[in-house]
Amino acid sequence: MISLLWTPNGRRAAAFTALLGGSIVMTIFAAIGVWLVSGNATYSFYLALAAHAQIMLGLTAFTALFVKRSIKAGKDGIEITDAK
Repeated sequence: MISLLWTPNGRRAAAFTALLGGSIVMTIFAAIGVWLVSGNATYSFYLALAAHAQIMLGLTAFTALFVKRSIKAGKDGIEITDAK
């Protein structure tokens, strides 16, 4: 496992696995939480709203993981490039 982290693609794969696992577990926690408070509409609404925000955060992290961005700073200024 440690040898996987020596290359950029290996680190990207490890980050993908961590994000995927975390997203799955947090989605399960949110679903159970909403089910537990299903008798109270206000609690259920705000917990579901927080769950949606958490899922959006996970999707944003996945999107950021798949963009190869390089940032170079020099005397001419800052250059930011996104490679496919």
